[in-house]
Amino acid sequence: MDLSRPAIRVEGLVKRYKRTTALDGLDFQVPSGAITGFLGPNGAGKTTTFRSLLGLTRVDSGHIEVLDHEIPKGLFEVTKKVGAIIEEPGLIRALSGKVNLQVAADQLGFGHGRIEGLLEFVELSNDAGRKVDEYSKGMRQRLALAAALIGDPQLLLLDEPLDGLDPAGQRAFRARLRSIADSGQTVMISSHDLADVEALADYVIVLNHGKLVAQGPLEELLSGGATRVVTDNPAGARAALIGAGIEVLGDGDVLSVGEVDGSRVIRVLATAGIYPNEVRPARSTLESVFLGMTGETEA
Repeated sequence: MDLSRPAIRVEGLVKRYKRTTALDGLDFQVPSGAITGFLGPNGAGKTTTFRSLLGLTRVDSGHIEVLDHEIPKGLFEVTKKVGAIIEEPGLIRALSGKVNLQVAADQLGFGHGRIEGLLEFVELSNDAGRKVDEYSKGMRQRLALAAALIGDPQLLLLDEPLDGLDPAGQRAFRARLRSIADSGQTVMISSHDLADVEALADYVIVLNHGKLVAQGPLEELLSGGATRVVTDNPAGARAALIGAGIEVLGDGDVLSVGEVDGSRVIRVLATAGIYPNEVRPARSTLESVFLGMTGETEA
């Protein structure tokens, strides 16, 4: 994961419609070579952002850079470096899966050399000759992923690609995305399923009402900058840590301390003759963090 040269840089994006503001000064960066989860409640501006990154929606103001090219000015250079699934995949249902990939390759000016490998990658080789109209939702999503990968893109933008898939389909799709990122490509994915994002993402961006709420490595967001401490002497540990100027939360056997340097926590406790059973970053679920950040309530 590399933030020194982000795959996407967005600054001050504003997009207003007649009755609503979809993007309200949005800023964020997407690190290269990682999977970024793009999260927000319905209406937060996720799809508008994706469409803006691809030049499909023109923003009122702000700055967009994708793969070091300014959008929309550098859109021609970016097009062949980006694969995308935005809203309903643009597949031609009257044609077969294989012909759909041939059409996608022709439209982008690529050859057909990768098609057989991509059909195998998304496990559609045996169904490549069937009309897409006969495909299940999961099969269409897999075919759309193959189409997005037709030019071996540096960046993959996926808007709700897991929507409507059964648990097995979601698990398989996640595995494919992980292998893509592990090969050095950048993936940005929005999803309503926070458990899927938590299982998949390296980095997370959270927005609400068109504004950035938080961004950062997933583990940092889930830890909240705190450390979990488990010891047989919690009262003594509490006193030692507070005496060293470390904030301590919780009054049970498990302490949460406002110090992310676990080695310092261990040194302070060892000096007091206390040897902890566990010192590690505290971890919440992505769902609880997301709900707290956005002010949403569980259904």
